[in-house]
Amino acid sequence: MKKLAIKRRIIMIILTALLSFIMLFFSIKYNWNFSYILKDIFYFPIHVIPSNNEKIAFSKRENELEQELKDMKELLKIDNTLTEFDIVNATVINRNTSYWNSEITINKGTKDNLKEGMAVIDGYGLVGRIEKPGLTTSVVKLITSNLSNNKISVKLWSNNNSINKILEQDDNNNLIISGIDNNYVFNIGDIVTTSGLSDIYPSGITIGKVSKIESDKFGLSKKAYITRTSNLDDIRFVSVLIRKAKWKR
Repeated sequence: MKKLAIKRRIIMIILTALLSFIMLFFSIKYNWNFSYILKDIFYFPIHVIPSNNEKIAFSKRENELEQELKDMKELLKIDNTLTEFDIVNATVINRNTSYWNSEITINKGTKDNLKEGMAVIDGYGLVGRIEKPGLTTSVVKLITSNLSNNKISVKLWSNNNSINKILEQDDNNNLIISGIDNNYVFNIGDIVTTSGLSDIYPSGITIGKVSKIESDKFGLSKKAYITRTSNLDDIRFVSVLIRKAKWKR
């Protein structure tokens, strides 16, 4: 056993010396830098393992792509429901933080047959309407714009019954429907859609759901607070509705 151990030690010394000689020979003859080679062998496999920050960034981007895919799928469903309209799909390309709740800019314009006043939606509901169409881009006025004339004629639905009312925005930027008769029974979660009674928006486009119900200060009527179904704080893709010729009034 002792002789075997000595033989193994001698073999290791010889191999080590041989390897050192080979490295020295190639370093001199071919100017190889073995320190970099060894670094690549031992360091690179560790270096390519993503850090926690990189993993978080990858996961966040993956979630964003999944949401974008979901939004695009929802938009594709529109063609089957709004048959009286031609659909022009567009991408949001600009949003000024100073007018965050008022407008967005999309990458379609008059060359795509867009005109002022056309309704703009996403896969979840009403977004707004075309306000300033340019040749290749357009400004969209959002339904969250706090301008006094940005009122929308809507239907409040409950158990297949509906009433026509006006949706407006209060001083705290809440979407509300006021003056609802006390005899009209409706509930949290009931749907609000466009009524089609004006030339601005076609009928049947979802706007939101009832999130809170209050009586007015005299108890003579009720007020409904509406939560939008579209997330206008994170909107990437929209569709513009162009009424087909045979459906025009």
